[in-house]
Amino acid sequence: MEGAGAYNAWLFDRARPHLGPRVLDAGAGVGTFTGLAADGREVVAVEPDPALLPRLRSRFEGREDVRVVEGTVEDVGGTFDAIVCLNVLEHIPDDLGALRRFHELLEPGGKLLLLVPAHPFLYGSIDRTVEHERRYTKNGLRDRLREAGFDVAELRLVNPLGAAGWFVSSRVLKREHVPEGPLKLYDKLLPALRVLDKVDVGVGLSVWAVARR
Repeated sequence: MEGAGAYNAWLFDRARPHLGPRVLDAGAGVGTFTGLAADGREVVAVEPDPALLPRLRSRFEGREDVRVVEGTVEDVGGTFDAIVCLNVLEHIPDDLGALRRFHELLEPGGKLLLLVPAHPFLYGSIDRTVEHERRYTKNGLRDRLREAGFDVAELRLVNPLGAAGWFVSSRVLKREHVPEGPLKLYDKLLPALRVLDKVDVGVGLSVWAVARR
């Protein structure tokens, strides 16, 4: 996914209007979304995987607007105006515990910007390869967020075209990785994807949520 620059920017565009001056990037990986968030903002990038940390630290070395934290959100101090958690929560065994910690880390009125894989029926070989614990329904994610103390401001299915591609690759062809060709195609199809993204058609690759403390 790192190589699909325009696609990643499109994903982040959903979060951009909700960001405040201090942002936590939860599960920053190699910093794909950290770099987009750190545009006139202070960002803390937390990452638990020691294999990814050298690239993450190197990418933002010398920058005063980005601080890298090794560990999980339990290792992060302070409070934030927004937390960005894109394609991360599904990897965490105790997702409710993570959501409760997000709630603690947000300022009153602060927002959690969350993207998770949708539809349990789409769970297949790629999910297993990338160690997804689960895929979510809209109602299931709403219940989780409310149980963690959040007010759900926005909740919808996004990227229906991606859901079709995932079904074919992961369930029908049983591939173990997202093929590179479709990722490049996404960059070219962005104008159409942006139009589709405005309408919840009842199916989608992901569930997008904006939740407020």
